[in-house]
Amino acid sequence: MSEKVLFHQEGPLGTITLNRPASLNALDNDMIADILSYLHIAKKKEEIRVVRIKGEGKAFCAGDDLVDMGTKDHPNPSDKLTEYMDGYPAIVKAMRGLEKPIIAQVHKYALGAGLEIALAADFILASKETRFGLPFVMRGLSAGTVLLQEMVGYHQAAKYLYLGEMFTAQEAFDWKLLHELTESNELEDAALHLANRLEKSATRAIGLMKTAMHASRHMDMQEAFQVQVYSTFGSYHTEDYKEGVQAFIEKRSPKFYGK
Repeated sequence: MSEKVLFHQEGPLGTITLNRPASLNALDNDMIADILSYLHIAKKKEEIRVVRIKGEGKAFCAGDDLVDMGTKDHPNPSDKLTEYMDGYPAIVKAMRGLEKPIIAQVHKYALGAGLEIALAADFILASKETRFGLPFVMRGLSAGTVLLQEMVGYHQAAKYLYLGEMFTAQEAFDWKLLHELTESNELEDAALHLANRLEKSATRAIGLMKTAMHASRHMDMQEAFQVQVYSTFGSYHTEDYKEGVQAFIEKRSPKFYGK
């Protein structure tokens, strides 16, 4: 592991911190490898029930570092197709596949790969001065064609992809991309407050719902309900389901353990 990405666990919360502030946390290959490793750790550690991703310094993430992507330990593959598949899309897929809620704590800039990582989270919290964008076209690249379109529609996504413009945190909030919009000095507390709420929830059921929602996104209704039924069946066999039912019978608040 490099020091370009940090990982800290406090109780059931695992925090991944992008730690390359001099470059506005632009991603190089070391960082991509480290983020994937920490997401794998969060997946394997049963005691981690919520994951938070944040950026150190002046910005969340300014995108890919096109100058310094190749490093000694993680050089660029000779095959460009492999390079692009193993880049930030691998982080997005790992985040979507993690059956635990993920919070993106975003400030100042979330551009390119940085915005894609934020959009792959289950909750985005941003400070009011934040600017978002997918300026791939400014570098002659075609990318960013999946998540934003999925969330705001073709024409809105086309505006920002084809023109390379940025949009504001208020616009993102109005489009319902953000869970919460805060002042800069309130962002950390807001993210931790949300994490605390999630930690106390039935996170095993949340994980099953997350998988079902992503799996059934483009299915017809019959197929989608079949996925839902299997998800419900899976949750029936969890300890949290038993606790939820028992708490209801006893007229008390449930105490879930994410199992």
